[in-house]
Amino acid sequence: MVSLVRSAQLDDATAIARVHVATWRSAYRGLLPDEFLASLSQSHYEERWRRSLQDNQARVYVAEHAEGVVGFASGGRERAGESGYAGELYAIYVLEEAQGHGHGRRLVQAVVSGLREMRLADMIVWVLRDNGSARGFYERLGGVYVRSQPISIGSAQLEEVSYGWKSLDDLRY
Repeated sequence: MVSLVRSAQLDDATAIARVHVATWRSAYRGLLPDEFLASLSQSHYEERWRRSLQDNQARVYVAEHAEGVVGFASGGRERAGESGYAGELYAIYVLEEAQGHGHGRRLVQAVVSGLREMRLADMIVWVLRDNGSARGFYERLGGVYVRSQPISIGSAQLEEVSYGWKSLDDLRY
């Protein structure tokens, strides 16, 4: 499966929203309430991504192959005031059927390049504690556990954990 990772453009908002909703429904099945996942709106996410792609605060990338966009990632300046980290991987999602082909690693590489362009030297990412596959992905990339905190998503009370890289040079692709 040959893919290309590139900077997202405004006209990618629809495809990013499609991937966002589909991946939340597959990745968080059993972790978040079914009714919450069913309520996710592609048009809502499309509008959010359209705004995000216009504001230029985040770096957003898409992975695509012949059938279209199969994943996306975004990153930028750390948003929550986490001590010791200036950069953050905000989101990375790859369609379930496209996983295992290197899209995720290439998307992380693109975000890291974007963080370097912003003169950021390190990175943190937050992930649901019970999302074992995502946690394994970050651990294979060399992420080191930082801390955990509670998070509310819809009606669910969950815990998220963070992984960090004190230097972007520490990432293992």
